Amino acid sequence: MTTIKEQVAVEATIAGQEWTAVLGAVMAEVAGRFPRREPRLLAREMAKGMLMELDTRNCWTLGEALGHSGPHRLQHFFSRGAWDHDLARDRLMTWAAGELADDQAVLIVDETGDEKSSTDCVGAARRYSGALGGIGLCQVAVHLTYASVHGHTLIDRALKFPPVRGQRVSTLRGQGLAAAGRGSRVG
Repeated sequence: MTTIKEQVAVEATIAGQEWTAVLGAVMAEVAGRFPRREPRLLAREMAKGMLMELDTRNCWTLGEALGHSGPHRLQHFFSRGAWDHDLARDRLMTWAAGELADDQAVLIVDETGDEKSSTDCVGAARRYSGALGGIGLCQVAVHLTYASVHGHTLIDRALKFPPVRGQRVSTLRGQGLAAAGRGSRVG
Protein backbone atom coordinates (compact mmCIF):
# COMPACT_ATOMS: atom_id res chain seq x y z
CA MET A 1 0.00 0.00 0.00
CA THR A 2 1.36 3.42 -0.92
CA THR A 3 0.97 6.60 1.04
CA ILE A 4 -0.23 9.91 -0.34
CA LYS A 5 3.33 11.30 -0.09
CA GLU A 6 4.73 8.41 -2.13
CA GLN A 7 2.01 8.82 -4.77
CA VAL A 8 2.67 12.56 -5.04
CA ALA A 9 6.42 11.91 -5.32
CA VAL A 10 5.85 9.39 -8.14
CA GLU A 11 3.53 11.79 -9.99
CA ALA A 12 6.05 14.64 -9.62
CA THR A 13 8.82 12.40 -10.95
CA ILE A 14 6.74 11.39 -13.97
CA ALA A 15 5.75 15.03 -14.63
CA GLY A 16 9.41 16.04 -14.37
CA GLN A 17 10.42 13.33 -16.86
CA GLU A 18 7.66 14.38 -19.28
CA TRP A 19 8.68 18.04 -18.97
CA THR A 20 12.33 17.16 -19.62
CA ALA A 21 11.31 15.20 -22.73
CA VAL A 22 9.17 18.09 -24.06
CA LEU A 23 11.93 20.63 -23.40
CA GLY A 24 14.37 18.33 -25.20
CA ALA A 25 12.03 18.12 -28.20
CA VAL A 26 11.61 21.90 -28.30
CA MET A 27 15.34 22.53 -28.04
CA ALA A 28 15.98 19.95 -30.79
CA GLU A 29 13.67 22.00 -33.04
CA VAL A 30 15.77 25.15 -32.64
CA ALA A 31 19.24 23.65 -32.15
CA GLY A 32 20.26 24.45 -35.72
CA ARG A 33 19.59 28.17 -35.13
CA PHE A 34 22.54 28.38 -32.74
CA PRO A 35 25.94 28.11 -34.44
CA ARG A 36 27.75 27.17 -31.21
CA ARG A 37 27.10 24.88 -28.26
CA GLU A 38 27.26 27.62 -25.58
CA PRO A 39 24.32 29.67 -26.91
CA ARG A 40 22.32 26.45 -27.33
CA LEU A 41 22.88 25.55 -23.68
CA LEU A 42 22.13 29.10 -22.56
CA ALA A 43 18.87 29.04 -24.52
CA ARG A 44 17.90 25.85 -22.70
CA GLU A 45 18.76 27.46 -19.35
CA MET A 46 16.77 30.54 -20.33
CA ALA A 47 13.70 28.42 -21.15
CA LYS A 48 13.95 26.71 -17.75
CA GLY A 49 14.40 30.07 -16.04
CA MET A 50 11.35 31.58 -17.73
CA LEU A 51 9.24 28.75 -16.30
CA MET A 52 10.51 29.16 -12.74
CA GLU A 53 8.21 30.72 -10.17
CA LEU A 54 9.76 34.18 -9.85
CA ASP A 55 8.14 37.49 -8.89
CA THR A 56 9.71 39.23 -11.89
CA ARG A 57 11.59 37.96 -14.89
CA ASN A 58 14.51 39.96 -16.22
CA CYS A 59 18.16 39.21 -16.82
CA TRP A 60 19.05 39.95 -13.18
CA THR A 61 16.42 37.71 -11.57
CA LEU A 62 16.84 34.93 -14.12
CA GLY A 63 20.63 35.05 -13.85
CA GLU A 64 20.44 34.74 -10.06
CA ALA A 65 17.87 31.93 -10.22
CA LEU A 66 20.04 30.04 -12.71
CA GLY A 67 23.14 30.40 -10.53
CA HIS A 68 24.94 33.01 -12.63
CA SER A 69 26.99 35.71 -10.88
CA GLY A 70 24.96 38.45 -12.58
CA PRO A 71 22.89 39.29 -15.66
CA HIS A 72 25.80 39.61 -18.09
CA ARG A 73 25.62 36.19 -19.79
CA LEU A 74 21.92 36.56 -20.50
CA GLN A 75 22.28 40.19 -21.60
CA HIS A 76 25.03 39.18 -24.03
CA PHE A 77 22.90 36.29 -25.29
CA PHE A 78 20.04 38.65 -26.15
CA SER A 79 21.95 41.67 -27.39
CA ARG A 80 25.07 40.30 -29.08
CA GLY A 81 24.72 36.52 -29.17
CA ALA A 82 25.11 34.82 -32.53
CA TRP A 83 21.78 33.12 -33.21
CA ASP A 84 18.88 33.66 -35.53
CA HIS A 85 15.91 34.53 -33.31
CA ASP A 86 13.50 34.91 -36.26
CA LEU A 87 14.22 31.42 -37.55
CA ALA A 88 14.04 30.02 -34.00
CA ARG A 89 10.65 31.71 -33.48
CA ASP A 90 9.35 30.41 -36.82
CA ARG A 91 10.52 26.87 -36.02
CA LEU A 92 8.93 26.98 -32.56
CA MET A 93 5.71 28.38 -34.03
CA THR A 94 5.49 25.45 -36.44
CA TRP A 95 6.24 22.95 -33.68
CA ALA A 96 3.69 24.48 -31.27
CA ALA A 97 0.97 24.69 -33.93
CA GLY A 98 1.53 20.99 -34.65
CA GLU A 99 1.31 20.09 -30.96
CA LEU A 100 -1.79 22.22 -30.39
CA ALA A 101 -3.49 21.48 -33.72
CA ASP A 102 -7.27 21.58 -33.67
CA ASP A 103 -9.87 22.36 -36.35
CA GLN A 104 -11.50 24.86 -33.96
CA ALA A 105 -8.26 26.75 -33.20
CA VAL A 106 -8.28 30.55 -33.38
CA LEU A 107 -5.74 33.34 -33.81
CA ILE A 108 -5.89 36.11 -31.21
CA VAL A 109 -4.46 39.57 -31.87
CA ASP A 110 -3.61 41.63 -28.78
CA GLU A 111 -2.33 45.20 -28.82
CA THR A 112 -0.73 46.14 -25.51
CA GLY A 113 0.75 49.47 -24.44
CA ASP A 114 3.57 49.33 -21.88
CA GLU A 115 4.34 52.50 -19.94
CA LYS A 116 7.83 53.91 -20.55
CA SER A 117 9.73 56.57 -18.63
CA SER A 118 11.74 57.90 -21.58
CA THR A 119 11.42 58.42 -25.32
CA ASP A 120 14.81 56.67 -25.65
CA CYS A 121 12.92 53.34 -25.85
CA VAL A 122 12.30 52.22 -29.41
CA GLY A 123 8.78 53.16 -30.47
CA ALA A 124 7.96 55.05 -27.26
CA ALA A 125 5.64 58.03 -27.74
CA ARG A 126 2.67 59.76 -26.13
CA ARG A 127 -0.45 57.94 -27.25
CA TYR A 128 -3.53 56.15 -25.99
CA SER A 129 -3.12 52.90 -24.08
CA GLY A 130 -5.95 50.99 -22.46
CA ALA A 131 -3.48 49.53 -19.95
CA LEU A 132 -2.62 53.08 -18.85
CA GLY A 133 -6.24 54.16 -18.91
CA GLY A 134 -5.59 57.08 -21.23
CA ILE A 135 -2.82 58.90 -23.06
CA GLY A 136 0.70 58.45 -21.77
CA LEU A 137 4.26 57.73 -22.79
CA CYS A 138 4.20 54.11 -23.89
CA GLN A 139 5.50 51.51 -26.30
CA VAL A 140 2.80 49.55 -28.12
CA ALA A 141 3.34 45.92 -29.07
CA VAL A 142 1.03 43.69 -31.08
CA HIS A 143 1.04 39.97 -30.23
CA LEU A 144 -0.43 37.09 -32.24
CA THR A 145 -1.44 34.00 -30.29
CA TYR A 146 -2.58 30.56 -31.52
CA ALA A 147 -5.20 29.03 -29.20
CA SER A 148 -6.96 25.68 -29.21
CA VAL A 149 -8.56 23.36 -26.67
CA HIS A 150 -5.07 21.85 -26.19
CA GLY A 151 -3.43 25.11 -25.11
CA HIS A 152 -2.15 28.38 -26.50
CA THR A 153 1.15 29.89 -27.59
CA LEU A 154 2.56 33.19 -28.78
CA ILE A 155 3.48 32.86 -32.46
CA ASP A 156 4.51 36.39 -33.48
CA ARG A 157 4.98 39.91 -32.21
CA ALA A 158 5.75 43.38 -33.56
CA LEU A 159 6.28 46.88 -32.22
CA LYS A 160 3.83 49.47 -33.44
CA PHE A 161 5.56 52.74 -34.26
CA PRO A 162 4.08 56.21 -33.98
CA PRO A 163 4.32 58.66 -36.89
CA VAL A 164 7.86 60.06 -37.13
CA ARG A 165 6.97 63.54 -38.31
CA GLY A 166 9.11 66.13 -36.63
CA GLN A 167 11.58 63.66 -35.12
CA ARG A 168 15.23 64.22 -35.82
CA VAL A 169 16.91 61.63 -38.02
CA SER A 170 19.73 61.37 -35.43
CA THR A 171 17.17 60.29 -32.80
CA LEU A 172 15.77 57.63 -35.12
CA ARG A 173 19.24 56.37 -36.04
CA GLY A 174 20.07 56.14 -32.33
CA GLN A 175 17.09 53.84 -31.97
CA GLY A 176 18.09 51.85 -35.07
CA LEU A 177 15.07 53.12 -37.02
CA ALA A 178 16.40 55.41 -39.76
CA ALA A 179 13.55 54.56 -42.14
CA ALA A 180 10.76 53.74 -39.68
CA GLY A 181 7.38 55.39 -39.90
CA ARG A 182 3.68 54.66 -39.59
CA GLY A 183 3.07 50.97 -40.13
CA SER A 184 6.75 50.07 -39.78
CA ARG A 185 7.45 46.78 -38.09
CA VAL A 186 10.31 45.51 -35.97
CA GLY A 187 10.01 41.85 -35.18
